Amino acid sequence: MSKEMEIEFKNMLNKEEYDSLLAEYQLSESSLKTQTNIYFDTPDFKLKAKKMGLRIRLSNSTTEFTLKTPTSNQHTLLEVTDYLSSFTSELSLVEQISLETSEVAEYLIHEGIQLSSLQPIGQLTTTRGEVSLQSNVLLVLDKSLYYGKTDYELEMEVTDVKEGSLIFKDILKKHHIPVRHADKKIARMLAYKQQTEA
Repeated sequence: MSKEMEIEFKNMLNKEEYDSLLAEYQLSESSLKTQTNIYFDTPDFKLKAKKMGLRIRLSNSTTEFTLKTPTSNQHTLLEVTDYLSSFTSELSLVEQISLETSEVAEYLIHEGIQLSSLQPIGQLTTTRGEVSLQSNVLLVLDKSLYYGKTDYELEMEVTDVKEGSLIFKDILKKHHIPVRHADKKIARMLAYKQQTEA
């Protein structure tokens, strides 16, 4: 289990900008990691209403059960993660998460949400490249695929909001990338999924 404050800045990219940044930061295909997020909410979207996100993240090395909750700063989220030995979509969350040891389940129950009320609401696969710019600055390039759509995003994870904001703006300026709002991945995936189902 882990609990941490996640401070990040995000900006949407087009494919050319994404490819250019991969080259600039020498991120080869072999250095990129693939991960799949399966998102959950209640049928009436109680987590969405509370601006929370809940996911299982499957990668080659780990399976994480993560709840992200907002804080007073728009760039900072409280991230609570349980590490699982495995996950299968054949079983419900209740059948796979130990209520006695899950910090995520404890937070959800505190918010009035039972694991039994949660269901998968969508899935997204990301190819991710990461490069450490400084000891406290991680630059992340994401290519995400969901329901036939591909998008590209620049993220920067930092430990200080003010310093991070300056570094992020400098990177955008240096590479002539316009500021483009980036919703959370879960929000982009859900909006597109609802569009395609309409």
